Amino acid sequence: MTSFIDTHCHLDKLDSTPEEAVKQAKQEGVETMVTISVDEESFDFVSNAVMQFKDVYGTVGVHPHDASEFRPSLEQSIRKLARGHDKMIAIGETGLDYHYMNSSRENQQFAFRKQLQIAVELNLPVVLHSREAEADTISILKEIPVPALGVAHSFTSSLKMARTLLDMGWYLGINGIVTFKNAEDRREVVRWIPLDRLLLETDSPFLAPVPFRGKPNKPANIPVIASFIAELRKISIEHIAEKTSENAHRLFSI
Repeated sequence: MTSFIDTHCHLDKLDSTPEEAVKQAKQEGVETMVTISVDEESFDFVSNAVMQFKDVYGTVGVHPHDASEFRPSLEQSIRKLARGHDKMIAIGETGLDYHYMNSSRENQQFAFRKQLQIAVELNLPVVLHSREAEADTISILKEIPVPALGVAHSFTSSLKMARTLLDMGWYLGINGIVTFKNAEDRREVVRWIPLDRLLLETDSPFLAPVPFRGKPNKPANIPVIASFIAELRKISIEHIAEKTSENAHRLFSI
């Protein structure tokens, strides 16, 4: 069976239990999953999940929505967890989100800078969240000597930003959005991305691909996304699986 990696999911937020989600994913050929933390509450879940499941890895970080909660003790918790287990493989998701503005721009930028500095300090890749904040995201990434490794997850920005990130050595995470009817600009980017910089993700339980749009997403849906991209690129799904898995291994050292 073709083997896939879901580089961005939230196993703690699914309708099913993590055990059920992992089992179902493996039945569909999704052999490895990266479960993402977004706030202090999710830290314990992620650290437990990476110990419980052989093929589940985790990240530690604070989402821009929760940037107002970022404080020195939280910063130290991120450092401690990232250092404490070799299956905690990245810092994030972190970044800027100017769509909902659940935290102020100032708080978001402060938390983003701090987490980039932690990634530099620990030599870990970054899982980036950027929504309607393209200019400030790039400005901060260029301001701080970030690691050459990172992924812009759920990439929905411009081709210009894609080029900038790839020039920095980063990767782009593509999920079910690419299948949406109104996502032709996203498909343009996906047609253009060099295959050695493409990662597959679900962002489950969010952003389920067509034909499951409107339903809770799950890691088992990765082959649906991969099949769509393969058709878009006019290459085999096996090639998509092979290249994106190689990329994930390279980025996360797993």
